[in-house]
Formats: sequence, structure tokens, C-alpha cells
Amino acid sequence: MGESAEGATASGRHPDVATESIDELAAAVRQAAFSADDDLIARIERALALAEQPGDVGRLLVVKSLALQGRGDPAGVAELVRRAVPLLSAAGAHAHAAFAATTTAVFLDQAGDAQTAVEYAVAALVLLEGLELDELDGVRASLALSGWYLRRCAFDLAVDLGRRAFEGALRIEGLPIDAVAFTTGYVAAEAGHLADDTATRDAYLDHARSTAAWLRDHGKDEISRRMLCSGLEAEIALALGMPVPRRPLEDAVALYDAAIADFVAWHRLVRGLAAARDGEAALAIELLTEAEPGLRASGDDHCLVRALRTRAEVRASIGDHAGAYLDASALAACTRRWQLDHVGALAGQLARRAELERSSSALLSAAERLAADVDTDPLTGVRSRRWLERELDAIERRGGVGSIVMLDIDRFKLVNDTHGHHVGDQVLARVGAVLTEAAGSGCEVARFGGEEFAVVVDSPDAADALAYAERVRAGVQIERWVGVDGELALTLSAGVATGDLAEVRLLVQRADAALLDAKRAGRDRVIVWAAAPPSAGG
Repeated sequence: MGESAEGATASGRHPDVATESIDELAAAVRQAAFSADDDLIARIERALALAEQPGDVGRLLVVKSLALQGRGDPAGVAELVRRAVPLLSAAGAHAHAAFAATTTAVFLDQAGDAQTAVEYAVAALVLLEGLELDELDGVRASLALSGWYLRRCAFDLAVDLGRRAFEGALRIEGLPIDAVAFTTGYVAAEAGHLADDTATRDAYLDHARSTAAWLRDHGKDEISRRMLCSGLEAEIALALGMPVPRRPLEDAVALYDAAIADFVAWHRLVRGLAAARDGEAALAIELLTEAEPGLRASGDDHCLVRALRTRAEVRASIGDHAGAYLDASALAACTRRWQLDHVGALAGQLARRAELERSSSALLSAAERLAADVDTDPLTGVRSRRWLERELDAIERRGGVGSIVMLDIDRFKLVNDTHGHHVGDQVLARVGAVLTEAAGSGCEVARFGGEEFAVVVDSPDAADALAYAERVRAGVQIERWVGVDGELALTLSAGVATGDLAEVRLLVQRADAALLDAKRAGRDRVIVWAAAPPSAGG
């Protein structure tokens, strides 16, 4: 059956997507952190070359972007992960798509494209809307987006996203929940410092207080239970204007060597702010100066502003007016850049949020178009093989009685060899039109591969499938191929199988076998599968 190499491939099965699973590659990237080597990148690229499904390609693009994030090209990484968003959306992988959109926003920010970064952050909000955060990427997206919106003073959004991330993380086994708890608590505490009214401030700080208590009672190590918890509790006290418990802060200093740099910089800041509150000017200046490089490296503008402002005030209080002037100048530059790069760009975009939640953003519309493209064979206009494979899975679950018709253009290889592949393509497109025109409301036509087509006939009556196959066979036989090649005279053979749709893939095999019998019996005919196949003269 199928006289071309293309036809032979059509009946075969696709190779494995990759020798390593996407989850294995993602785990390897997380383990490598910022030191992913060329071998790991090559493994990801091999998997990309083999991947066929849009969702697989999208996830691998995200994995590759994370592997490249430490190599100093945020614009290139942003472009790479940006390609993943519509692919993941089209595949219905909304948690993965949200993480990809958030990651795109982060890297675009680093590349200096604040305006486009905001668009992707808003798109991530849309993707997360109503999503149950029971997947790792959903939690990661919500958490990263929480910090992103905090830096742009969208406090309600930031705290809500952080809370959702923490609640989702509690439901996922094996997740590093301590980091999630701290981040959402830190976001709430920072928002509490900047809240406009007492009720809002107290609501933010209540959430920070609950995450601090969780870290104290459930943290997996001393960094969580002592260092992060003590820092959060001190932040809450500072926001409320209350005395700061200094002993827990100082006891946690011994853990600095084991903690990551961002945690250490933030903890030094909190200690410096507490020292300033208690009138210890020299210690405050020392700690804030030690914290400053780490705060700049982390990109935490809120904390950097607090450090510069407090150090300027402390220096002015002890008569160091030159130092206070330098800090004030740095503070002005920092806040001006912050306003231009972030807050100004965000203002117009956030106004669109309600509209975006009610309708698809341009990004999601592109995803919908991609989904339609993936489901359609571009040459013939009928359904694609990928659509058919997915539909067969759905049919198996649904069950019932129906038919499969398998059709193949007779001697199609001669068309390509004699008239050229451009004519062969025109023939395939015309046959696709004939198949579609003959189909009723209960028929779905798909290109199985090469010159072979499969049709799902949703009718319990076998006569309906046979009648459809005969209409198509006759239509191709009388076609004059005007505008293609007037000398062409083509025929089509078909096989039909009817039965229990819970075994629809068995029906495909049976219809394929009946099609082969039609070829052997002389072509240009339709044969219905039977347990005892007809003789060669049928």
C-alpha cells in the first residue's frame, strides 16, 4: 500500500522524542544552576531537534533559556524563551506558558526593554488567572511574578501572587517550600513598609507574620528557622514602628557562610535598619555599606532605596554631610531610573489588565492561531496527523460505534516522477478538497501521511462510511484536473472498517488492511474489512 517512500513513512510510527525526558533535562539545568556546560546545552539541542509536539518544543526552549541565563546575553535568552509562550499556550500547558511569559519579562527587564517586559508580565497574569497552582511551573511563575510586580509598586498584585504561590507550593510534594515561604513573606513585608493606609499595611504584615511563623516551625534547616525567620520578624517590627528583637538577628550571623548572597545582603540590611532605629550610627553605616553591593547585584531596588535613604539620614545625624550628600545623590539617581524604567512603563499597561482578563491578549490570540495551524495540514487543508492522534485518544475514551475510512491515491509516485512534485502537491490539495466536499457533518478528514488520508465517520451505520468512500472514489475518478495537468487520470482506493470506537486504533489497522486488499484487487475500488478478506478478484 502507498507506492512512495512518503507513504511508507505515513504508516510508520514517530521516533522517540528524546533519549532523555524533558523533566530530566530540566532537573540537570537546575542542578547546574548558572554553570550549565556546553555538553548540557548540546543535550537540550538534540532533544529540541527530535521534539515534534508544540508543548515539548516550548518546554525545551524554556529549559534551554534557563541553561543559558548565566552567560551574559539577556536579550538573546529573552528571545529564546519568548518563542516558547505561544507553543505552550497552544498545547494547553498554561502553567508552563505562564512561567515562560514571566521568565521572558525578567530577561527583557535585564536587557533594558522595560515596555515589552511589562506586556509579557501582564500576559503571564492572564495565563495564571483561574489556574489551579498544583504544578511546579505554576508556582514558580506566580512567585517570580510576585517579585516582579513588587519592584513596580503593584503591591496588591505582588502580595496576592505570593500568597497563591505559597498555597500552591504546600500542595506539591518535594518542592523547596522554604524559599517560597520566605519570598512570599518578604514581598508582603516590603509591601507593608510602603502601604498607604493602616488596614492595608496590617493585612500585608499579617501574611508576612504567618510565613515567618511557618519558617520557624517547619523550616528544613537553620537558615530558614533562624536567619530568614528572624529577618522577617524584624521587618514586621520595623514596618510597625515597634522595637526590633536584636538577639535573634545577631545569632543568625553565624549562618552567613552557608546562605546564598541575596539572603545575606537582605539580612545585613535589616540589621543595619534595626541598628539605625536604635541609634547605633556606626554599626548601621557599616552594615548598610556591607549590604549595598549585594542589593545592587540582586536588582532589589526597594531594598537599595531603603539602604541609601537610611544611611544618608544616619550620616547627616552624626555630621557627615559629605557622605549624606553622596547617599542622597545616589538615592535620587536610583529612584529616577526606577521611575523611568519601571513605574512609568507599568502604569499604562496595568490599566489594560481587566480587559485582558475578559478577552485574549495578542499573545494568546497568536497561541490560538498556532493551535489551529498545528491541527491543520497546510498543503491539503484537512486535519493534521497530530490532530488525528489526539482525536483517536478522545474517541477511545468516548466509545460508541463508528467507522474509519482509509484512502490512498493510486500510483501517486508516477505523478511525482512524471509531472514533478509541484504537480503532486496540487493533486494532493485538490484531493483534500474533494474529501472535504464529500464529508457530511459526521465526518472528519485527516491527512494520515504522504498520499494517504483517514476519515472518522461518526455513525453507527456502516453503510454511511461505505457511501462516503464511494462518493470520494467517484469524485476523484471523474476529476479533470483543470489547471493542474489535463492529461492526468487518477483513481483512488479505500478501505472501510466499522465497529466499537473504544478500539478505534484497531479499526484503523483493519481499514488499512482493507485498503491494501483494494490495491491488490486492482485499485480504484472500496473494500470493507471482514474477518475473512475477499479474494484478489474482488
